[in-house]
Amino acid sequence: MASVPEALQRAIDQHRSAASEVLKGNVLPLKNICSHRDDVTIFGGWGGYERGWTEQVEKRYEWAAARFEGGEVHFEDISLVVTPELAYSVAIERSQVRLTGVEGVVPMALRVTTIYRLEDGHWKMVHRHADPLLTTQGAASVIQR
Repeated sequence: MASVPEALQRAIDQHRSAASEVLKGNVLPLKNICSHRDDVTIFGGWGGYERGWTEQVEKRYEWAAARFEGGEVHFEDISLVVTPELAYSVAIERSQVRLTGVEGVVPMALRVTTIYRLEDGHWKMVHRHADPLLTTQGAASVIQR
């Protein structure tokens, strides 16, 4: 991994702590580290996409957190790229979770790309792309019918 500015490392650590809280249904720490600007986006782990903090993204994070009743997450870092004003991380998030309406603890794994932007001296999360496609898919998997 590249040399990481201290403020960015704090933001990454806060994001990871917030991800653990989301698995408990608590979205507030995640809201605190996100940009609240109109260009913030999410490609969520359950599909779809949202743009704009107030109108869509904040509600999507609340919706997602409401589906969890507990769990633990571990991060497998793949890449981190840092520029003076933008950074992105690529990781696998492996979790053991309790989902609303699902009996017991179940495994969950997501490919995750997170983009951070320096805003008013603080690194904020501006995009999250999460999906469960950990294995290579065949060409037929992208055909929309």
